[in-house]
Amino acid sequence: MSRRIRWAAGAAAVLGLVPGLAACTPGPWPMIAVRSVGGDPVVLLASCDDFQIDRISVYPTSPDPTESTDGPRRRIERTGTVVPDSMPLFGPPPDGWTVTDDGLTEPAPGGLYGLGAASGTDDAVPVNFTVEDLAPLGADEVLVGRSGSRQEKVTEQEFRRRAGQSC
Repeated sequence: MSRRIRWAAGAAAVLGLVPGLAACTPGPWPMIAVRSVGGDPVVLLASCDDFQIDRISVYPTSPDPTESTDGPRRRIERTGTVVPDSMPLFGPPPDGWTVTDDGLTEPAPGGLYGLGAASGTDDAVPVNFTVEDLAPLGADEVLVGRSGSRQEKVTEQEFRRRAGQSC
């Protein structure tokens, strides 16, 4: 086999790996969950050395990801250094956090909401929920996001285990 053919075959093999490497780029992190405490939505947060949540958003959404949904939103941003294990989605945020958009003051019954969080330019896996989804959760149960705008009920321990494995 000539040197040119071997070089071309080697180059083709290397170039064939490039799309596979792009597919290894980490996707959204499984670092948030939601539950109801006393009838109020609470977000559970997890962190890694590479992923420290610095903003949380709650917004109206649609079960159809291609459909645009407008409406009031709520955005909470970290101004301090501490990421708590959990915090209420509505009402005053904990110390070191501030509300930067308070258009949404409480979720409406029957409304579908998205809960998102981010660390720099990396996103957490969003969680879609309704007030009715949260009501039947047990004391140790939370909703976590899944692909395709779906959610899953798991224990808090399972949420924390999955978050830790993603670090």
